[in-house]
Amino acid sequence: MQAQVITHPDALNTLGAPPPARPAEKPAARPVVGSNEMGPHAAAPAPAANPSTTVPAAAIPQVATTPPANPVLRPPEVHVPLHPPPPPPEVKPDPAAKGRAARIPGGTRLYFGAQSADMNPRMIAALQTLAGVMQHLPDQHVMIAAYGEGNGDDASTPRRIALSRGLAARSVLIHAGVASTRIYVRAIGQPPENQIGITPDCIDVTRSGVVASSPSPS
Repeated sequence: MQAQVITHPDALNTLGAPPPARPAEKPAARPVVGSNEMGPHAAAPAPAANPSTTVPAAAIPQVATTPPANPVLRPPEVHVPLHPPPPPPEVKPDPAAKGRAARIPGGTRLYFGAQSADMNPRMIAALQTLAGVMQHLPDQHVMIAAYGEGNGDDASTPRRIALSRGLAARSVLIHAGVASTRIYVRAIGQPPENQIGITPDCIDVTRSGVVASSPSPS
């Protein structure tokens, strides 16, 4: 059996235009970890970086380019005595002392008695005369070469006698005006065999730079 449907064109217009198609909905965004949507224990979001804020550079210590100064070495302290030492005891002349004085180039030679350091007035006067000469020669010194007698087996006894004679002559010069710093005493003891005119009972008192030789006529 067949049916025939007849549709009038105006009937379609009464139905109206079809509704527009709805756009496709986007899926809901998932919550970001650390946002407020995760609950009260969620971490706070990181603050946005401020482009105007600059991070300061690390401070680099400056290294000295100049070498250290040279160390200054101070001279050692020298303790200078404020007062001069006391002079030695003054030598008293002994008229009974055996001895004599003889001139030598640049000074005088004193002859003593055996094993004795005593001086008679003429020996002391010869030393005082030399002290007067030294007053006019402030740049020179007095050299005393003292000798003493003894045997070859005992070297200390001649030096002790020579030292006592040299110190006696030094005392006379100091009391005559010669500074002690200008007098040098050498206690030689037994004289060398090759020196002419020197005996074990004498001392040579000369200025510096003068070599004593055989005594000249007084």
